[in-house]
Amino acid sequence: MNPKNPDDAISEIDSIIRVLSKAAPHKDVLGQDDVNALNNVDSEDQLKLADRLEDMIVLLKDEPDNKRKILEAHDLVMDEFGHVKPVREALDAVKAYFLKK
Repeated sequence: MNPKNPDDAISEIDSIIRVLSKAAPHKDVLGQDDVNALNNVDSEDQLKLADRLEDMIVLLKDEPDNKRKILEAHDLVMDEFGHVKPVREALDAVKAYFLKK
């Protein structure tokens, strides 16, 4: 999915968190390939990734102008989980909508 606005980017991250934490349905925001890629993340790392993304959502919603903290969270998740396609795409959207200058 390619988010069309900041709210879509947040919704996509929320859907990733829901898949990783085995929570309620992800509302078809993610395709089956994305869900499979997330499910292939090591089970211990799934919770770690979900926690990191939850921290990022808090920043995006509560402190969208705090680019330094958002960039730190972005870079941390990218370094650890940027190889997972849906995560990388979500982080690219964060960079485009929240970190552009």
